Amino acid sequence: MHSITLVDVTAGHGATEVLSRASLTVGEGSRIGVVGPNGAGKTTLLRLLAGLEEPERGRVRLTPPGLSVGYLPQELESPLSGGQARRAALAALFRADHDVYCLDEPTNDLDFEGLEWLERLVQRTRGSVVVVSHDRAFLDRAVTTIVELEEGRHRLREWPGDWSEYEAARARTREERYRRFDEADERRREVEGLIRERQGQARAHGRGAGRRGTHAQSTKVRQARRALERIDRVEKPFEPWELHLALEPASRGGDLVVRLEGAVVERGGFRLGPLDLEVRRGDRIAVTGRNGSGKSTLLAALTGKLALVSGWRELGAGAVVGELEQTRERFAVEQPLVEAFGGPQERARRLLAKFGLGADDVLRPARTLSPGERTRAQLALFAARGVNCLVLDEPTNHLDLPAIEELEAALDGYAGTIVLVTHDRRLLDGFGATRTIGV
Repeated sequence: MHSITLVDVTAGHGATEVLSRASLTVGEGSRIGVVGPNGAGKTTLLRLLAGLEEPERGRVRLTPPGLSVGYLPQELESPLSGGQARRAALAALFRADHDVYCLDEPTNDLDFEGLEWLERLVQRTRGSVVVVSHDRAFLDRAVTTIVELEEGRHRLREWPGDWSEYEAARARTREERYRRFDEADERRREVEGLIRERQGQARAHGRGAGRRGTHAQSTKVRQARRALERIDRVEKPFEPWELHLALEPASRGGDLVVRLEGAVVERGGFRLGPLDLEVRRGDRIAVTGRNGSGKSTLLAALTGKLALVSGWRELGAGAVVGELEQTRERFAVEQPLVEAFGGPQERARRLLAKFGLGADDVLRPARTLSPGERTRAQLALFAARGVNCLVLDEPTNHLDLPAIEELEAALDGYAGTIVLVTHDRRLLDGFGATRTIGV
């Protein structure tokens, strides 16, 4: 029997503590999904399990001591495309036949076929698997336990079951905590009111009654105070800060957003076209295809980022296009984020704060932002520009699950045009595509 056990582990990033007295056992055959907001310590947890980081306090125990642990980082250095690089790295890792696999966002960039291949890989391996993932469909199919990093508490909490079972159980637990807190709070208020009433009666009796009457009222006050002490002190459920993404076109624009006619584009040795495609106001277009089929190249042709080899492109009157690239290159610069954002700094700070990037974040060199933070900065820029056409290439990559759910809500209420490439099956199911274009 093999296992990895964290015993009262405390760990952090510099002066920031992300895990406090955390304990966890990864047993033989475990299939564990790790969830929590960005910055909560999910990657730190994986690196501790893989022996790539040491805890500040506590210990990590491997049984047997020579246990073989494989680790897949979130960001890969490879000349291959994102999906091809990730699939190659995963295949090499599982060929090594480790006892435990620690996988950090392995679903990023994989197409639908790649996701199904990864699910089979995880299900069939003899080793244990601990996986950080934002893909809810994957977490429903590939894991049997969810470990939640509780925001603001730096603790681990285990939930039996897959993502959907965890979501339902967490909602029930939260409702029960609020019920207990509200009942205790109501009872406490009642007793405190009774104490104030009896104190008032005691003072009134003290002015017009003898010693016996005053003593009786004082006794009632003491009894009420003892009743107050007996009421269970129920901790109020933790309420995390919630991200609210607001995207609203500044203007409608014309009926035509962008048109490609006989368009041919080239990227490296890859050639796509000729293409005939018209995007009109209010379209919600899903672009699908395997990794390497040309989805990102098509988006670059629509936005004008790639010049056409032949054919022509027409941008409609009043069309304001915002592109979220898969590589998130827009903010990969040395400037502080608030300067890279552009425009008046006070307005930039306000907008970035609405997208979860606070006073400390805006002063950092933009290139030091995590991929998820760069995604939110790009969405804030769309809000600043009032774009009326969103061109989104894998927008959920690197976002945590609360941010993905907020993005879904923002897209659902968005009145403009959307062209979407995604392999997030839940997002695609709820997107409400008016057209699907296969590449």
